[in-house]
Amino acid sequence: MKKKRIIACLLAGVLTLQSTAVLYASPEDSQAAAQETSRTQERQNARAASSQESREAAASVPEITNAAEIISLPELERVEIIGEMCRQDYAKSGILASVSAAQCILESGYLETDLAQEANNCFGMKATLSGNDWEGSAWDGKSTYTKQTGEEYNGRHVTITAAFRKYDSVADSVADHSAYLLGATDGDGLRYPGLKGETDYRKAIQIIKDGGYATDSRYVSKICSIIERFDLTRYDTGVETKSNDELLENVHFYRIRKSWEDEDSQLGAFLDLDLAKKNCKKGYFVYDWEGKAVYQK
Repeated sequence: MKKKRIIACLLAGVLTLQSTAVLYASPEDSQAAAQETSRTQERQNARAASSQESREAAASVPEITNAAEIISLPELERVEIIGEMCRQDYAKSGILASVSAAQCILESGYLETDLAQEANNCFGMKATLSGNDWEGSAWDGKSTYTKQTGEEYNGRHVTITAAFRKYDSVADSVADHSAYLLGATDGDGLRYPGLKGETDYRKAIQIIKDGGYATDSRYVSKICSIIERFDLTRYDTGVETKSNDELLENVHFYRIRKSWEDEDSQLGAFLDLDLAKKNCKKGYFVYDWEGKAVYQK
């Protein structure tokens, strides 16, 4: 009982001190404190409203499977859909959504090109790129769409016929594009080093251009112009990026090689064993993630 009375007295003393501080505060101090409290509350309300608007906006953007599904929508609505889709990819890949969205808009003509409409290919990804051996590809390894395309080499415009990747969905196209940018190699190193986690869209797109991604001499300025026109940096928020190790922690690949030790002979890496078997060539083995041969051609 005595201990309880002591605690009660101490609490009473604290309350008395707090009351006295308020009682003897100058009018100027009280006014300043009230203004600061008001400003703090305004900032909290603004953040809450912004967060709510972002959630409502994200919820109002429809999910799509095929580019043909949104061909009838106005241009700005298609931009919203592309931006949200790239925001989701940013959470997994660490590649700025603004950059991916602008590339998609430029290279697919707002998802209107025949390559986008017929193959869900939004980035002009050819069937063979940089050795075609990066991990985590969302392409099935065989579906293609052949068409003529215009390219620029040393300032000269030419038309070529090429086989392009055909995807089951637009989301697969976005995912495969990011997997390529993160995993494509140039000799012993990455083709686009420093891209993952770069938060400046100007630097990010310059990394992509310097790696040989585009032949258009004005590619960087075109992408930056699209980002700024549609304020695409608003999609570079609200995500928690993960490292490659975290993304691949529970993902296992079947690799096609002449032997497990001969990494240079690898023809590809596949999540599906049947698909790996179909792509295996004579004289090669399919190995599981522990190096065990599970199939021989």
